[in-house]
Amino acid sequence: MPDSSAIAAFLKKMHLFAGLNDGQLRTVADSMHTQTYPVDGAEEPDLVFREGTRADGFYVIFSGKVTVTRQVKKRTIKLASLSAGDYFGEQGLLKNRTHNATIRAEKGTVLLIMHRDDFKIALAKVPELRPNFLVMMQCRDMAGRLKFDWLGQDEVIYFIAGKHWLLLLQALVMPVLVLLFSGVVFFIAYLLTSPGFAALGGFVSVIGLALGIWQYIDWGNDFYIVTNRRVIWLEKVIFLYDSRTEAPMTTILSVNTEREYWGRRFNFGTIIVRTFTGQVRMEFVQYPLQAAAMIQEYWDRTKVRTRQVDDEVFKNAIRVKMGKPPLPVSTPPPAPAPAAAPAKKVNPIVKWIHNNFGMRIESGGVVTYHKHWIILLRDIWMQSLIFISVIILIIAGLIWLQRIDVYLIAFGLLLLTAAGVWWYYGYEDWKNDLYQLTAEQVIDVYKQPFGMEDRRAAPIDGILGTEYRRSGLLGMLFNYGTVFINVGGSKFDFVDVANPPAVHHDIVERYEARQRKKKEAETNAERDRIVDWLVMYNKAMAAIDEPKK
Repeated sequence: MPDSSAIAAFLKKMHLFAGLNDGQLRTVADSMHTQTYPVDGAEEPDLVFREGTRADGFYVIFSGKVTVTRQVKKRTIKLASLSAGDYFGEQGLLKNRTHNATIRAEKGTVLLIMHRDDFKIALAKVPELRPNFLVMMQCRDMAGRLKFDWLGQDEVIYFIAGKHWLLLLQALVMPVLVLLFSGVVFFIAYLLTSPGFAALGGFVSVIGLALGIWQYIDWGNDFYIVTNRRVIWLEKVIFLYDSRTEAPMTTILSVNTEREYWGRRFNFGTIIVRTFTGQVRMEFVQYPLQAAAMIQEYWDRTKVRTRQVDDEVFKNAIRVKMGKPPLPVSTPPPAPAPAAAPAKKVNPIVKWIHNNFGMRIESGGVVTYHKHWIILLRDIWMQSLIFISVIILIIAGLIWLQRIDVYLIAFGLLLLTAAGVWWYYGYEDWKNDLYQLTAEQVIDVYKQPFGMEDRRAAPIDGILGTEYRRSGLLGMLFNYGTVFINVGGSKFDFVDVANPPAVHHDIVERYEARQRKKKEAETNAERDRIVDWLVMYNKAMAAIDEPKK
């Protein structure tokens, strides 16, 4: 069981206790109890608490892992796996709520537990704790309300915040001025008993209210998020713009904060996350120091976890060479992909339409994206209109002449052929611009119909950053936009693709799968190198000892 000094040293690495001195950390450590799982004699030895029971404590994982599950329609759904340094059960400290999930601990897990009464005593002795815990509670509440379908398996949101309320006040200045002006117009209408001025005042007040509502919604659409895998900036301008910028923890170089005078007074500022490809700037963030501490903590944990896995691989390679069974690695391999569903019979017409007009086609592990169909309509609407008009004119001419006119038909067929060729050119121009994802590469192909082809490719494991944007009213209504990919010194733009969040998700999944495969290959190569070295060492030692016999 860890003693108070070990607990204090452990807490010092956590963002929840950032800013506390050694004495304050010791006070907090003394208020915590330790519990090792499984608990001997308990009815359910691995159960920490069950969903729906009264929450009365806060738990920190000192070592080991826990699994978080929830009952949904009589089914048990796994929400997350938490490891050393993670925490849960915060509802029992500051709010009188029941647990909203079930927690079970793996064998050997050690938890640090702080009950509500102990927390009140610690808070009285260390008042600097309160802002850190308030930030944490606000983040957990917001993460529980908002649902993001792009989160990966076992990806947990640890920090989420919107822009500071002062930015909302700044944005509401113009709507307030418009409403004040409408008040002046109403006052003039009252003095002059003028229906015209009254109508004008009503119109201006509606504009002011609409602008104010729009500014409020726009202010509430931007989020800064930190998960156990990445740092994310979500930005959305209603009806106009939608983007997500992110940086994996493994690409971070440094984390800095900037705060001006008013930022120090009202506790907001800018967090600057420097990565290999540039900066992720989180502006007007509430509690920037706490957020920066959280990013720093999980960045450090990523580096430590990587070193631990490497060390375990080396140890196992030596154990196998010595004829001993390998030890389990602390970071388990990813779950195998589910078996492919049996192929279904597809209508040939439907298959032809999908292959020729589909915006996302997956075949043989290669995903191909075409531009959105609205781009195709933009490119072929003129020739389509001409084609239809020529047919209508031919039919109308034949009806008017009341006989079959060979010259009219020939001239019409000539126009139809020209319009058809033009239409086909526009279709081919749309179809020839394609973007592909393979297991190893990201590919951008631009080809002019009957002309030059420009094909660019880059390794998918070289991706350093991704971002997508939906711009304009049409982009928001029809869900298309551009996905930007930074690969080393090159930039790939998947322009006007349908459902850019889904394309972005495909890229991230392929990148992570490639990274796992690359890591596995490097691990196997390192293992083989160690084995070869041990074999040569044993042979050399045998050769040295042989003359002595």
